[in-house]
This record gives sequence, C-alpha cells and structure tokens, in this order.
Amino acid sequence: MSGPLVSVIIPTYNGASFLGRAIRSVLDQTHSNLELIIVDDKSPDNTEEVVKQFDDPRIKYIRHEINQGAGIARGTGRRNSSGEILAFLDQDDMFHPEKLEAHVAFLKEHPEVGFTYNPYFELVHSSEAIRTVWQPPKNISLAELTVGFYLPPSSWVVRREWSFQEDIWDSPPRLNGKEIIICGRLFLAGCKFARVDRVLHYRGYHAGRKFKGLEKNCEEELVCQETIFSDPRCPDEVLSMRPLANTVINLMWANDAFNQNDTALGRKLIREAMRINPAVFQGNPPLFMSFLMGYCVDDESQDYETLLEKLSSQLPPEIPNILSSYLWAISRGYLVRGMRAVIWGRLEDADHYFSTALELKFEIDEEFIKQATHELLGYELCYGNDATVEMLSRLCSYLENLGGKRGANWLKGNYLISKANQDYHNGKRKATSGIILDAVASHPRYLFDRGVMSTLIKSVLKSG
Repeated sequence: MSGPLVSVIIPTYNGASFLGRAIRSVLDQTHSNLELIIVDDKSPDNTEEVVKQFDDPRIKYIRHEINQGAGIARGTGRRNSSGEILAFLDQDDMFHPEKLEAHVAFLKEHPEVGFTYNPYFELVHSSEAIRTVWQPPKNISLAELTVGFYLPPSSWVVRREWSFQEDIWDSPPRLNGKEIIICGRLFLAGCKFARVDRVLHYRGYHAGRKFKGLEKNCEEELVCQETIFSDPRCPDEVLSMRPLANTVINLMWANDAFNQNDTALGRKLIREAMRINPAVFQGNPPLFMSFLMGYCVDDESQDYETLLEKLSSQLPPEIPNILSSYLWAISRGYLVRGMRAVIWGRLEDADHYFSTALELKFEIDEEFIKQATHELLGYELCYGNDATVEMLSRLCSYLENLGGKRGANWLKGNYLISKANQDYHNGKRKATSGIILDAVASHPRYLFDRGVMSTLIKSVLKSG
C-alpha cells in the first residue's frame, strides 16, 4: 500500500439498510492505504451484523453505550484514528472509487491547504439515480460556510493537525448544525480550504423522512450561526450577512414543518424570516418562492404539483402575491425537473415533465438559463467537454421542440459564455475568443454585453 494512511470515519445510527453500500464504497477505493472507523451510536437495528459481513482488517468497529448524536460519534472516530489525513462519510452516502486518491494527490501538491472538499452527486430520493451535481463554491468564503449548508460532512477531507484542535471540533458538545461551527472556526483559525474539481461522492436522500424536534433543530442551527457571527475574529462583511443567514435557516425548517403538516410552526418560522429580512418576500416572484420551489423540485419521490400545493396552502395569508408566485412556481418546477432528467438520462421522466410544462405555458427566463448552464457545467466535471456539448445539443432539442429556437439559442450562448469565462480564468486564453464568437452567433445580445466584450478583447490581446 502506497501513500499516506487515510482514516475514514462513518458515524451510524439505525442505518443498517444502507450502511453496507457506504462501507463498500470505502473498501473499494483506489487509494487502499486506509482505515475505516465505524462508530455505532447505539443503533437499535442490526448495524453490527452488517459491519461483520465485511471481513477486512482495515475496519474498526466502535459502539457507543449511549446515543449521543452524529457529531459526538465523529469525535469518537477522530480520537481512535491513526491517519495523516481524515475523511468523513455519512452512513447514507457513498464515495466515488477515486475520492481518496484525488484528495491525497491534491494535498500532496498543495501543502498549504488543510481542508479539501469536492462537488458531489445528489441522488433521487430513495434511489441511486442521479438528480443533479452540487457544486460548492470553488473559493469558498467564511460567509458561504456560515450562510448555507455548502459542505456536508461527506465532503470533508482534513489534515490531521487541523482535525485535533479540540476547541474547534468538540465545543459545543451536541448541537444540530454543528458543522457550521467546525467549518467556520477552522476558517477563522487560518485553515486554508480548497476544492478538488471532480465529482467524488454521492449524497443519498430518503423519501418520506420525518424530523423530530423541528423547532429545536432550527433553534440549534441558528445558535451555530451565531457562534461564528459573535466570534471577535468575524469580519464586518460576514457580519452583514447575518439577516440572510438567519432567513435561510428559518425558511429551510419552515418547509420541513409544512411538509410534516405542522402549519403553526411553519408559519411562525416564515413570519420570523419576514421580520428579519422582508426583502426576501418582495418582488414577483419573490426570492422565498424560488426557495420553496427548489425544495419541492428536489424531492422527486413526490408529485411536484401536489407537494407545492401542500406547502403553499399553509403559507401565512399576509404574504403578498401568493397566487401569482404559485402559478409561476408550478411551470418553472416542471421545467427544472425536465432539464435535470434530460441531462442525467431519465428520458421518460423528461418527456413527462416537459409536456406538463408546455401545458402550463411555461416561459424560459434568465434564471432558468443560468440554472441549466450550471447543471451542464456540473455534468462537464463528470464527463468532459465533448460529452457536455452533445448533452447541450440534446437539451436544446427539447427546448426547441417545446418553445421554439429562442430558448435553445439562449441556453447555448449562455453555456458558451460561462465556458469562455471559465477557460479565461484558468489561463486557456487562446480558446476563449473562439468560444465567445460562437456564443454571439447563438445569442447576438452578447454583442452588447460589456463584460463579454471585455473578456473577448483581453483574450485576443493576451493570447497574441
């Protein structure tokens, strides 16, 4: 076995039905110099039997005598680890076979980096079909680490010296959302974060999942955010994000409350979000409706329109433009589901979603074009440029069949502009000018975009 020892830590509770695939994804790594530490947080199911099915000396199994939560279980795994590098995996997720090899190579090439993460596949609920690729920010900031759940634990790969600063990892002992504190405090302590630009793990979701203690979970995540905002090292530009950060947490748990038919709690959290950040509820459609739509779009185990109606009908009546926003969200949601289904090869689903969007007289707008471009760039991380150009053509055919050439040309042009900007910033300037000219041919409005024309001129001058 070559390369440094990597300790992979899986906290588990009542997850015997899917733990096996997580274990197998670790044992099948191309970087084989590893130990796998499974911390059973006093599961009531047959977790131990599942672990014993794997006859591999690299596995360490530890069982808690008292249920203490995933954060404490990760701590048990850390303290029983021996690796130079620690990687974390949740019980319902899976590693790509080359996950550890890619991160170990990156850390070897960048000794100044202490924490690496990567884009990842998000799976359809209760399935192994791919729904989308989540792309955390390339140069992640403290604000992004604090505002949203950009880096779930299965993303984390950390050097040992950063994994054993106990004031960062073990305080407070048990809070929902403690990941916000760990990542935020690492950042504030000077740990350098870096993204490995490959899609290297799979995040699983469960249909019909119910949360206990919704209000308590929300309150604890707000405490975790406040722990970073109240840190004297937190800069003013991050402190200014506090209203948005608090709003995101309240909206997220409001959606879960509505989904579990706890209307009173959902309305309470929505009203708190309105008090903190009223701008999120203004406009037509307002930003909060995009948030609600995204929540409903993601759970493909449920009928989209049924779920959206269920949640929308529980909203506080004082929210303006509910009806018009709801009608917008119906058609947009089907369009997003259709676009994802095309990209990830679920063509029967794609036909259904696009047909429904057409019946609802969908309209392609700038935000949809941006999202579709983002999805295509995620696909490119997996399969490369040639495959993505082919996929772009397939998606444009769907858009053209349903709505004419305008939407198809707009998407092609926007994708090419995004690709040109990406290549330019990565130093590939000779190709940039040609890509921009192709984008202008597809969507001539870019002739009047000063940013695009500036990149074109700079790419020509610098490549020359």
